[in-house]
Amino acid sequence: MKTILIKKPGAFEIVEIEKPRPAAGEIIVQLKAVCLCNQHDWKVNKGLYRDLIYLEYGVPGFPGHEGAGIVVETGEDVTRFQAGDHVALSGLGGPPLYAEYVTRDANQVAPVDKSIPFEQVAMSELLGCVHRACRKIKMYRGRSVVVSGCGPGGLAAIQIVKALGADQVTAIDINPVRLELALELGADVAVNASRESDVAQLKQAGADVVIECSGNKSAYQNAFYIARESIIIFAYSEGMLEVPLWQLFDLELTIYNSKWLTNDDLRSVVRMIESGKIRTAQMISLVTRFDQYPEVVERIGRGEIIKAVMIP
Repeated sequence: MKTILIKKPGAFEIVEIEKPRPAAGEIIVQLKAVCLCNQHDWKVNKGLYRDLIYLEYGVPGFPGHEGAGIVVETGEDVTRFQAGDHVALSGLGGPPLYAEYVTRDANQVAPVDKSIPFEQVAMSELLGCVHRACRKIKMYRGRSVVVSGCGPGGLAAIQIVKALGADQVTAIDINPVRLELALELGADVAVNASRESDVAQLKQAGADVVIECSGNKSAYQNAFYIARESIIIFAYSEGMLEVPLWQLFDLELTIYNSKWLTNDDLRSVVRMIESGKIRTAQMISLVTRFDQYPEVVERIGRGEIIKAVMIP
């Protein structure tokens, strides 16, 4: 079977390896769609991770961790799935996903209604990570939320907090196209972060919760001036961050951060996609093939891609 192999930063090739066999409790999934992770794929391919981040160069399928496919074989003791079932996969329960077939622990995937296109559910791991981050706040009803950064994580957060009952959601970004998409996907207000007066007005008005999805250091600091109750840090960034301590102590702000997901989160967002509470079709910028992977990574770096899907 075909799989992507990254030997070192910038060293991409497609190689042939043996199709896997399921162990007890495992399933074999034929991948029908996989999504690139804008942060992870870019940094892996450019060698940009520095601060004690584990890497898996030389492992077939790395760094893929968002995908969907069809169960084609089940191992001993698997009763929850059978051949022909559609599933969404994350990085949990098996090897990296940039391959035609992968094994998965049958307890670490989410069943998907067969009416949902694979491309639209392939990004479920990202959505699951955002779901876990958003759920750090137990109640959204009656609360105002600012989502900072309208990349894929921010666009997911907008839809999830709306589904969870947020009263008003404000999107903030410097890209007007992404702000328009944020409004289409459920944001009530869009603020262009390049307009200092609009940002100043947002700081003055404030919001109960800020969900930081940009990874930009200035945006992190702005979050402390906008939040009145809580800040959720979802976007990954390296290095040090200075924060305004007066805001932190005067308002008794609670800071949450979230990196990963559970399989319950994966299942939850798949149900939200199936019900229409999360719309992913509008977030897909490109559908392409494995052999176009390096070009897609470059387009991510230029900010041209919200989510890219590859068909193995």
